[in-house]
Amino acid sequence: MYGLERRRNKRATVELFISETNAGKLFMPMMANISAEGLLLESPAGLEMPDNHAPVVELMLPGVPEIVYARCKIVRQSEHGFFTRRALKFINISAVHRKLVQLYIQRICNQN
Repeated sequence: MYGLERRRNKRATVELFISETNAGKLFMPMMANISAEGLLLESPAGLEMPDNHAPVVELMLPGVPEIVYARCKIVRQSEHGFFTRRALKFINISAVHRKLVQLYIQRICNQN
């Protein structure tokens, strides 16, 4: 998700907090970008984050009428200065929620 050669889908750059749950704990990393296939999360380095290979995320995207839920797979994790980046791929997201994400991305990309 970081290099252009890996990007196959349109992405929207966003700066939103999302919620991620794991074993009854709530985590709120910042989402850096989103595509129809997944998202990139940034968190302050050293912050306790879930060590789960299938986290569930809740997205409240501006202008989207409902909360989008998706189970994800962590495909990459790396340190970048003061931040930890985690690339997540959607592995279980409803067709309706995927469409809402696609419409959001289209709207954001058309504004830029």
